[in-house]
Amino acid sequence: MSGRYQVEIQIGRQEDGLWRVEVPGLHGCWVDAPTLAQALADIQEVIAMAVDDSNEQGWELPESVTPLEGEPGTAVLPVILSEHRFARVRPRSGRTKPPSH
Repeated sequence: MSGRYQVEIQIGRQEDGLWRVEVPGLHGCWVDAPTLAQALADIQEVIAMAVDDSNEQGWELPESVTPLEGEPGTAVLPVILSEHRFARVRPRSGRTKPPSH
């Protein structure tokens, strides 16, 4: 086994504003975080621990976790612009306000 997996996750936002990311069928494999980026980073660590433990115990992995053959190809990744620290400087339009008399 290569130790590389592709994992189906579910993403949602809770009433308290935190992002919840979880792996269907993988017991105890979920995280809550204030940003989606943090939740996605954190869930990878939780998945690694849960899969390693499942493998060590000889437990079967759920259908949401499958061995990855070759290199990762494509993925769908949600991006929430308001959660990132970039700042776009918007150019002013060429029009100026007419002088007031």
